[in-house]
Amino acid sequence: MLHISLYFLALVSLSTSPNWAKLNHMSSATLGFYRLAGASLLLFTYLLLSKKLKKINFDRNFVWALCSGFFFFLHLWTYKYASKNTLVSNTMILFATNPVWATLGGQVFFKESIKPRVLFSYMLALIGVFMLVAQNLQLTPENHLGNVSALVSAFFYALYMLTSKKARLHMDNSDFSLIQYSTCALMFAIACLSTNSQMTGFDAISWWSVLGLIVFPTFLGHMSFTYLVKHMNLSLMSCGKLIEPIIATIIAYFIFGEQLGSLAIYAFLLTGVSVLILFWPSINKRANISS
Repeated sequence: MLHISLYFLALVSLSTSPNWAKLNHMSSATLGFYRLAGASLLLFTYLLLSKKLKKINFDRNFVWALCSGFFFFLHLWTYKYASKNTLVSNTMILFATNPVWATLGGQVFFKESIKPRVLFSYMLALIGVFMLVAQNLQLTPENHLGNVSALVSAFFYALYMLTSKKARLHMDNSDFSLIQYSTCALMFAIACLSTNSQMTGFDAISWWSVLGLIVFPTFLGHMSFTYLVKHMNLSLMSCGKLIEPIIATIIAYFIFGEQLGSLAIYAFLLTGVSVLILFWPSINKRANISS
């Protein structure tokens, strides 16, 4: 039950990401650099002061951690490109294919089984996400590159999860996260240099949103996820992630006053049922133990 509680904390934290990004006035490359460099610096400082900083072993696990950081960068970059070159609704629906790639990878690399309950839950959640954005969904030629980028982002996200699980089998989560975030920060630094991105002169709300992105989506979100990949099934984790757009939409409604579509209530109900189905065995087991 502890893992499930941490999983839902991670989901809620990850769902705040688009709202923090909306408050920020930096370019995609600059925001990515400050977010990941800040996370790396804070994590390094914590490990140093707590005397938990270990000597890095340049072994196979280190390579997997580097790959994870690289795929994390590619996922963030292509997702941002998609959000700027196609509709948000298109991006959300096409990115929702990531559980398919993660599930296939889990089968190939970790011999994870696909349970019918998980498949049924995925379909309900996907329908819920579709209903949430259906009114704005458009597949037109001018959106083609953005749509492709959203699909590619889903694939890179699955690779990020798979390589994270591979590294985490034999690596502490803090050591792994430090390598992963540092790699990703380095890639964003290269992107900033290659695009001559503005690096200074931003308003206070932009810096506060960077801090929010570090604390919530990065530490409470992604770092919790990389802890959990060692203990939970990848297909289950990826499927449950489909409730993120629902949570993000609710947050945007209360913070920015963004209006909900007419089908929103049905989308919320479907995704809620899908999550209940997904985690019912664990919930039921916990209830039986308590009684």
